[in-house]
Amino acid sequence: MPDPIFRLPPYRIDAMLAASEVTQRIDWGLLLYGVPDAWKETRGKGVKVAVLDTGIDRAHPDLFDQVIAARDFTGSPLGTEDHVGHGSHVAGIIAARDNDRGVVGVAPEAKLLIGKVLGDDGGGQGEWVEDGIRWAAKQKADVISLSLGSPQAHSGMNRAIEYATGMGIFVCCAAGNSGPNNQQIDYPARWPEVLAIAATRNDGKLSDFSSRGPEVDFAAPGEGILSTWPGGRYSRLSGTSMSCPFVAGVVALLVARHKAPGVHNTPLVTLADLVEHLGRHAIDAGPAGTDQGFGRGIVKVGELLAAERAAAPPAPTPDMGQEIEIFGVNIHTP
Repeated sequence: MPDPIFRLPPYRIDAMLAASEVTQRIDWGLLLYGVPDAWKETRGKGVKVAVLDTGIDRAHPDLFDQVIAARDFTGSPLGTEDHVGHGSHVAGIIAARDNDRGVVGVAPEAKLLIGKVLGDDGGGQGEWVEDGIRWAAKQKADVISLSLGSPQAHSGMNRAIEYATGMGIFVCCAAGNSGPNNQQIDYPARWPEVLAIAATRNDGKLSDFSSRGPEVDFAAPGEGILSTWPGGRYSRLSGTSMSCPFVAGVVALLVARHKAPGVHNTPLVTLADLVEHLGRHAIDAGPAGTDQGFGRGIVKVGELLAAERAAAPPAPTPDMGQEIEIFGVNIHTP
């Protein structure tokens, strides 16, 4: 059997906007699910998120200086430049700068690792994605965002994901846009080592296009999402391709919070830890409990990060020593 080709889920372009049409705004998903409240705790500083996609427009005003490393795995004549636009949009959802123009990402102080693993037609070989995952792990990514998929598995990619998660990296994947009736979740979202993310509308309902299945872990905003587009432009797109990086940004905030010195937190080491954290304040929007559309619920981050705050332990008082008596003689111990 030939190796599967991984492609972008069939996302929808809702609007295309020039830079002059967009004054800085916080998109609806961030406002609705408490991201500005989370910024009181952290904006993602010190965290690296790998976006493995179609490349990036590094010159975009909202992405400028956010990329710390980029590599093309496709052999494109454009290198890491984004001909499709999808990768730039995903990157902006995660980490668009807070710079008084355009949009703001979920984790605007996080930095990006860009792996171009899908070619200029939006498709890529499994080996390209596999190599991108391993590269991101060696670059010490904290989070990997994968808004791509295939109905067929690729064993090398699975091993690469196991390699990355074994290094403590969290991997977020788009569940796919095969809804509402198809129960097929794409790979890599079907693998248990990753978070599989579904998409919601701004009324909290599950998007019709969002793939359903028992592998879905959480849902997040995925319709009419405003973000960056090549050429300094902006666009509104719809798809689980958009909800996946939203959660990747939320995970970046959580990781940054746990990296903060002098802060006591519950453990955030394994995927089980991450699921517990995200589930603690997730909105149970579908049938009661975990379901095949929303998973454990819609990710809500503001209250979660506030709950993670714990008072630092009191500073130890200087040990002034003590006096003890040995054979009738008082001895001062340090």
